[in-house]
Amino acid sequence: MSTVLLVYYPLSHDILPIPQPTGNQVLVKVQAAALNHRDKFIRQHLYPGAAFYIPLGADCVGRVVALGAAASDLSLLNKRVLIYPARGWVSSPAAPESSSFATYNGTFAEYVLVGSPDLLSTCPEHLDDLHAAAVPLAALTAYRVVVTKAEIGVGKTLVVTGAGGGVAIFAIQIAKALGANVFVTAGNEQKLSFAVNTLGADGGVLYKEDGWGKKLRGIIKDRAGGEIDAVVDGAGGDVVAQLVGGIKAGGKIVCYGMTTGPKVDVGMAAVLKNIDFRGTTMGSKREFDEVLQLIAKTELQPVVAQVINGLNNMEDAFRALMASERAGKIVVTINEESRANM
Repeated sequence: MSTVLLVYYPLSHDILPIPQPTGNQVLVKVQAAALNHRDKFIRQHLYPGAAFYIPLGADCVGRVVALGAAASDLSLLNKRVLIYPARGWVSSPAAPESSSFATYNGTFAEYVLVGSPDLLSTCPEHLDDLHAAAVPLAALTAYRVVVTKAEIGVGKTLVVTGAGGGVAIFAIQIAKALGANVFVTAGNEQKLSFAVNTLGADGGVLYKEDGWGKKLRGIIKDRAGGEIDAVVDGAGGDVVAQLVGGIKAGGKIVCYGMTTGPKVDVGMAAVLKNIDFRGTTMGSKREFDEVLQLIAKTELQPVVAQVINGLNNMEDAFRALMASERAGKIVVTINEESRANM
């Protein structure tokens, strides 16, 4: 009998000198950072390239405190910024231009050295640091899912599965800001109520109930008077089989993850309806700037579930991340406790 080795890397709180920018580099003093499930997957050795030495964190907000000698835009000094949470994808709507595209690493730190000013974006003014830190990776992914891939706009009908997750919450908020009808699935009554009563979703069902797809299709028909234009899903599994009967011919299913298993069952019914199955990961720097413009214009407020104080309490942050009742992002404030990276 084979033994499955469960991996969960310990955290290392390292004391390092403050990095100094050279060339075109920019030094950002981090004020708050947010967790993603990706950080947990790295600790579990379930993410490509995961290793002991990889610093954690892709989301943060901070202020520019130093510029390299070749950086010409002195107006960046003391500017509050968000860091684009990836590398190797500038503007192509299809896919990253670079084969070395990767998610950014290392925002769980007091200072972050950014390779170029082109990777920075001005933070929406209406957001405080805690809510700004919750934006980058989840909002970027949600924007690409809803706008670029699902092509959702005024009067369209969208289904968002797994309401309560970071990307799903932003997807609901973005779609509603664009004037769409939004329906959801959720894992418990609290998350369903939150999606409808706080985020403004038009209705939803619990995906743990038998026949949830048929029930949701009935709700959509009653309240939106038509079929589903697109489904955005981060779970996989039977979502196509459950909803195919309510998706319009030529509609879209956009998948940004598969938390229930590494596959999605797509039957012949979807083929006969010409349903377009689209995969997506994160988004380009152009899409990042576009979602920040939308957030600023609509004064969209990210959902923060819990705030943890300081890098020395990161284990508490990971425990909060894994709590099933959580809806929203876990944000960590960065203190002047040490010159540290996590």
